[in-house]
Amino acid sequence: MPRTIVLSLTGLVAITIALFAFTATPPVRAIEIGAVEPAKTSSFAAAAATFEMYKDKAGEYRWRLRMQNTKVIASSGEGYTTKRACEEAIDSVKKNAADAQVEEKESDAPPADK
Repeated sequence: MPRTIVLSLTGLVAITIALFAFTATPPVRAIEIGAVEPAKTSSFAAAAATFEMYKDKAGEYRWRLRMQNTKVIASSGEGYTTKRACEEAIDSVKKNAADAQVEEKESDAPPADK
């Protein structure tokens, strides 16, 4: 089940990046702690979105993916106790989102065990 959730999230990220890759808005500079500059990300979508890493109110690290038009298109959904764990989650999304399959679901109910 966790792998399905990760693949679903990465698929959503990949599709959204592809849909908004050619927006005509000027780039927004990431101002959050540990933000990754667009030039340092891979693929054609590098100029279209920026991963931002920040600490939440509980002191945990989180990430969000923000388009040039400042809209957040994906987020970590959970907090990480270490900065390194958050960076690894960002790397996982970058690595897996491009090849993730898209599955249409009837509802948001968790998948049945096989």
